[in-house]
Amino acid sequence: MESEGILLGEAKWGEGKVGRDVIRELIDKTPKVVPSSKEEWKVHYVFFAREGFTEAAHEEVKKDRALLLTLAEMEPDLRAR
Repeated sequence: MESEGILLGEAKWGEGKVGRDVIRELIDKTPKVVPSSKEEWKVHYVFFAREGFTEAAHEEVKKDRALLLTLAEMEPDLRAR
Protein backbone atom coordinates (compact mmCIF):
# COMPACT_ATOMS: atom_id res chain seq x y z
CA MET A 1 0.00 0.00 0.00
CA GLU A 2 1.33 3.42 -0.96
CA SER A 3 1.42 5.98 1.83
CA GLU A 4 -0.07 9.44 1.62
CA GLY A 5 1.94 12.60 2.24
CA ILE A 6 1.14 15.86 3.99
CA LEU A 7 3.09 19.04 4.71
CA LEU A 8 2.36 20.77 8.01
CA GLY A 9 3.96 24.08 8.88
CA GLU A 10 3.86 27.21 10.93
CA ALA A 11 5.24 30.72 10.46
CA LYS A 12 6.17 33.07 13.28
CA TRP A 13 7.20 36.60 12.32
CA GLY A 14 7.29 38.12 15.81
CA GLU A 15 10.41 39.31 17.54
CA GLY A 16 12.66 36.77 19.21
CA LYS A 17 13.60 33.22 18.40
CA VAL A 18 10.99 30.50 18.15
CA GLY A 19 11.21 27.95 20.93
CA ARG A 20 10.55 24.27 21.42
CA ASP A 21 6.95 24.88 22.52
CA VAL A 22 5.89 26.09 19.05
CA ILE A 23 7.42 22.98 17.47
CA ARG A 24 5.75 20.64 19.97
CA GLU A 25 2.33 22.30 19.59
CA LEU A 26 2.20 21.65 15.85
CA ILE A 27 3.58 18.12 16.08
CA ASP A 28 1.11 17.31 18.87
CA LYS A 29 -1.78 18.53 16.65
CA THR A 30 -0.85 16.11 13.85
CA PRO A 31 -3.44 13.45 14.79
CA LYS A 32 -6.19 16.10 14.51
CA VAL A 33 -5.14 16.95 10.94
CA VAL A 34 -4.10 13.61 9.49
CA PRO A 35 -7.22 11.51 8.84
CA SER A 36 -5.65 8.19 9.84
CA SER A 37 -2.76 7.02 11.97
CA LYS A 38 0.52 8.86 11.54
CA GLU A 39 2.23 5.63 10.48
CA GLU A 40 0.15 5.48 7.28
CA TRP A 41 1.04 9.05 6.32
CA LYS A 42 4.40 10.56 5.48
CA VAL A 43 4.25 13.76 7.51
CA HIS A 44 6.68 16.58 6.70
CA TYR A 45 7.06 19.57 9.00
CA VAL A 46 8.42 23.02 8.17
CA PHE A 47 8.72 26.04 10.46
CA PHE A 48 9.43 29.61 9.40
CA ALA A 49 10.74 32.29 11.76
CA ARG A 50 11.89 35.83 11.18
CA GLU A 51 14.61 35.74 13.84
CA GLY A 52 15.51 32.06 14.02
CA PHE A 53 15.07 29.24 16.49
CA THR A 54 16.34 28.38 19.95
CA GLU A 55 18.72 25.48 20.53
CA ALA A 56 15.85 23.60 22.18
CA ALA A 57 13.79 24.01 19.00
CA HIS A 58 16.68 22.67 16.90
CA GLU A 59 16.97 19.65 19.20
CA GLU A 60 13.22 19.02 19.12
CA VAL A 61 12.99 18.88 15.31
CA LYS A 62 15.68 16.23 15.05
CA LYS A 63 13.14 13.63 16.20
CA ASP A 64 10.72 14.43 13.37
CA ARG A 65 13.26 15.68 10.80
CA ALA A 66 11.48 19.01 10.45
CA LEU A 67 12.83 21.85 8.36
CA LEU A 68 13.57 25.16 10.08
CA LEU A 69 13.85 28.23 7.86
CA THR A 70 14.65 31.81 8.81
CA LEU A 71 13.80 34.94 6.89
CA ALA A 72 17.51 35.42 6.12
CA GLU A 73 17.61 31.98 4.50
CA MET A 74 14.48 32.63 2.42
CA GLU A 75 15.17 36.24 1.46
CA PRO A 76 17.45 35.57 -1.53
CA ASP A 77 14.81 33.32 -3.11
CA LEU A 78 12.08 35.86 -2.41
CA ARG A 79 14.12 38.66 -4.02
CA ALA A 80 14.80 36.54 -7.09
CA ARG A 81 11.10 36.37 -7.96
